[in-house]
Amino acid sequence: MSVTQEGAGVLTAAAEEPLDPWLLGLFSLSGVQAASRTLLEFVEAEVPRRSPFTPPKAVSLELSGDEGAKLDDVLAEVCDTFVRHAVDTRHPLSMAHMVPPPLGISVLADLLIGATNQCAFIYEEAPLAATLERQVVDWLCARVGYGAGAGGMLTSGGTMSNLLAVHLARERALQEGRDLTALRIVASDQVHVSLDKAASLAGLGHDAIVRVPTDVTGRLRDGAVCRLADELASKDLHPFLFICTAGTANAGVVEPLPEFLASARSHGAWCHMDAALGGMLTLTDPVATSDWYQADSVSWDPHKTLYASYAVGSLLLRNDHESDRLRFHAEYALKRDSDQDAGDRRLEGSRRLEALKLWMCIRHLGTAGYTQILRRARERTTSFAERIHKAPGLELVTEPDTTVVCFRLVQPGLSQRDVDLLHERVQQALFHSGRLLLSTTRVGGSTVLRAVLLNPLVGLEDLDEALQHVTQETARQAALL
Repeated sequence: MSVTQEGAGVLTAAAEEPLDPWLLGLFSLSGVQAASRTLLEFVEAEVPRRSPFTPPKAVSLELSGDEGAKLDDVLAEVCDTFVRHAVDTRHPLSMAHMVPPPLGISVLADLLIGATNQCAFIYEEAPLAATLERQVVDWLCARVGYGAGAGGMLTSGGTMSNLLAVHLARERALQEGRDLTALRIVASDQVHVSLDKAASLAGLGHDAIVRVPTDVTGRLRDGAVCRLADELASKDLHPFLFICTAGTANAGVVEPLPEFLASARSHGAWCHMDAALGGMLTLTDPVATSDWYQADSVSWDPHKTLYASYAVGSLLLRNDHESDRLRFHAEYALKRDSDQDAGDRRLEGSRRLEALKLWMCIRHLGTAGYTQILRRARERTTSFAERIHKAPGLELVTEPDTTVVCFRLVQPGLSQRDVDLLHERVQQALFHSGRLLLSTTRVGGSTVLRAVLLNPLVGLEDLDEALQHVTQETARQAALL
C-alpha cells in the first residue's frame, strides 16, 4: 500500500493492491498435520536403510523464478535433497560431535512452539513464558545443588552462556573499582573457543585470557591454577574470573573444581563452571558433583545431554541477583520491575519459547528417566574405551570422564607429521564414505580421533563395527603415505 499527499499536510491512502487469495491461506494450520506426517514418515523411512551420512553430489537447492511452488512440491524437493543428505543423529555410527538424537517429545514441542509463535520477551507476547523458564531453570539449579536465591536463564547454547558469565564477572569487577586493563581470565588451555569470543566482545581482548597448560592427556597438573593466579597477582594483574571446564570439548575431561574455587576465593574472583557437556554428571554422578553449588555460575546445554532439539542452553547463577546487571528497560515493553516478563535480565529481545520444549521433556522423562538414559551413554563410553585398550594399533588418550573418547593410531616408523596426517585422512575418508562419523582434535600437541557417545541408541555391536571401520581405513590410508 502506498501513501500519497494531497494538499498541504493531508495524507491520503492510495487504493489497496489486490492480494492473491491463496497467499492468505498460507497462514492456516489446517494442512500442517498431514504435511508434518509426510515429512516425518520420510525421515523415519530413511533411517533403517542408510548409513549415518549420504554425501550430496549433484544436489540443487537453487531459488529461482518469481512464482511460488505448491506445498507438495516443496516437501518433495526438501525430502529428496535436505533430508536425504542430512546427518542422521540417531544412527549409532554418528559419533563425530556433541549432537545427540532429539527426544520425540522435543520434536513435538518444536512444532507447537512454531505453531503458536510465542515471543518469549514480555508477558503481553507470551503470558506463561516467564513461569515456564523459571520452572525449568529451578529444576536445573536443583540438579547442580543451588539453594534458595539461585536462578539463571535459558540461552541459545554454551557460547552465549559463557559470554554472559564473562560479562557478569567483568561488571562486578568494575563495580569493585578494578582497572579494566588489569583484568585477567584464568582457564586451562583446553577451555572452549567461546571464551575467546566472550573476551573480545567484553572489550578485554585475547591477551586477557591466561591459559594454564595441560599434559599430554589434556589434564591439568596439581597446583598449576593456583601458581599461575599468584604469579598474575604479583605482577599487579587481577584474575577476576576463573573458568573450570566440566567436560572439555577436546577430550571431555572434567577439571578439578576445588582448585579453581580456592584460587577464586583467594583473589576475590568469580568462579564459573563450563558444564555445557558435564552437566549430565549431576544426574549420573551426584556425589562427584556435590561441590558444584559453590561455583558462582554454571553453564549447561540441555540440547547436548538432555536430548532437547536445538537450540537451548542455560546459565545458572548461585545468586540470581547477579543477573540484575543485565536489566534494562524499554518504554514500549519492559516498563516495570516484574517477574512476569521473560525478557527481563536477558541479552536477547525476541526469543523463541524454548522453555516450553525443555519443560515438556523434563515433565515427560522425569529425573529418573534422564538418569537411566545418561547412565547408558556413560556405560557405552566406558565399553568403547575398554575396546580401544585391547585393540592392536590403537591407544586411548585418557580415561573418559564424560562421553568423549579420544584415541590415537599407533604407527611405528612414521614421523609425527605423517601420523597427524594419517588421523586426518582416516577421519575424512570415513566421513565422505558415510560409513562412520568421527571427528579429529588436538590433545597433547598431536592429532587424535574423537568419538562422542551421547546417543543412547548405540549398541555394543556398533562399537565393534566402528573400530573395525577405523582399523580397515587406517590400513588403506597408511599404505598411501
